[in-house]
Amino acid sequence: MTLFAAALSFTACNDDDSQFQNPEAPQVPGFEISRADFPEDDGSPKADDNLAKRAAQLLLKADVKFCTDTVGRMDITDEQFAEIKAFTDNLVAGCKSDKERYQACFNWITSNIKYGTVYEDGSGYVDNNPYPVFTTKFAVCQGYSNLLFTMLRSQGVPVLVTNGYLNGYGASGGHAWNYVYCDNMWWVSDPTNSGSFGIRAWSSYSHLYPYSFDAILYAEQGCKFNYAWCHHNVCAIEDTNASEFVIPFSVKGYQVTSFNPSFMLPASIKDIYLGKNIETLGEESEIIGLKLYAPNVENIHVDPANPNLASYLGAVYRKNGSELQLYVIPAGMKCLEMMPTETIYKNMVCYQDNLEVVIIAPGTKKIENWAFEQCPNLKIAYVPEGVEIANKAFADVHPDFQIVRGDFTNIPQVRE
Repeated sequence: MTLFAAALSFTACNDDDSQFQNPEAPQVPGFEISRADFPEDDGSPKADDNLAKRAAQLLLKADVKFCTDTVGRMDITDEQFAEIKAFTDNLVAGCKSDKERYQACFNWITSNIKYGTVYEDGSGYVDNNPYPVFTTKFAVCQGYSNLLFTMLRSQGVPVLVTNGYLNGYGASGGHAWNYVYCDNMWWVSDPTNSGSFGIRAWSSYSHLYPYSFDAILYAEQGCKFNYAWCHHNVCAIEDTNASEFVIPFSVKGYQVTSFNPSFMLPASIKDIYLGKNIETLGEESEIIGLKLYAPNVENIHVDPANPNLASYLGAVYRKNGSELQLYVIPAGMKCLEMMPTETIYKNMVCYQDNLEVVIIAPGTKKIENWAFEQCPNLKIAYVPEGVEIANKAFADVHPDFQIVRGDFTNIPQVRE
């Protein structure tokens, strides 16, 4: 069965992480994992627990020009940008510094833009892209921050957009605002609520809880970093021909706590190594970046000392007390050998285009409907006797898909 030679040869384990691996599995030369493969703990602390201060600590380390070169997710044409620039040129004509230019744009927005979710004429919901906000003078917070970004960018003033939560001004909920760099200082700028605060004055903007910057902060150690979902995050890996990549333990003096890419990883990378510092690979409620931007990664290895995550034969599990829950299956993985779990629930394994083989561990009792879904190349599942399989447990898989009953987890003929 030549199918298994490539698909299963990586399933080695070693003493360091045997608590998460099958101790009976045969060793495959060249695939042993040791602590030396993981990033060393360099003693760097995490950024502050206070979200406003944490974001500020990372932003104060940023390469200002680099991080404010990011355009963001707003839509604007060259012609629209030129029109806003012409207006802003006239608005700031008498200004002598970036601080004065910032204040002029901020004051114009807070004096002229009205807050609203729908247009007064009943024509529909407001469009929060910069040009519609500029012409209609209606927006919610995202529109305010997008327009301030565009006006300042037209003048060469470093600025970025952030998203987070507002807890103050009698309201609580999702919010957007800006960070502006002028006269050698960062300002926390909330045009929606007419607030402008020096970044080191933590308590003055404690009502703002940032969870992401729409910008890349810096590039070091072969990676690009941002602040995303309240984490110091690796969002990109720079060009490399290496087949393995170790995510750094820290950068700029603070631990890296997330690996959730938003740019395509180099095609050569097959194995990723994560240290004990990594807390998340993305929120389950969101699209995990590794599914979209790491199509060739076949194995993700986690330091056994990590208190939040564990790896088992290339897949990643989240620790939940004494239990391990399947978290991330590398997009390039061809064979998934699962840890024992009483029930394999709906959508536990889905949208895995490269997956060809699944091995269910003894101890599993039930596979629910749609547990395996949208895996178009899944051809075979090895399932122990006695496991209850729902009628639609394997949905939208390969037309020639078959279930083979028996315990194959330790049989060399399957692995080699």
